Amino acid sequence: MVIWVDDEVTKLALVGDESTPFFTTDHFDGHTSVLVQASRLHEVEVAELAEIIEDAWLSRAPKRMAAAWLAEHP
Repeated sequence: MVIWVDDEVTKLALVGDESTPFFTTDHFDGHTSVLVQASRLHEVEVAELAEIIEDAWLSRAPKRMAAAWLAEHP
């Protein structure tokens, strides 16, 4: 799976911890996304994964839609 992230700092934080299922390859250098090893998803807390997916969606969603969603989910 591929998950968008806000920036390179977030990407490096996720892929820098080898104890998580997040990784990258040379093909994704310079691209603000991380790969996720699906067979290891059980190693990530549901709340953490939900936050990562929400942030991924917010980073790509139209600004008005993201603002409306954030207003409904403080």
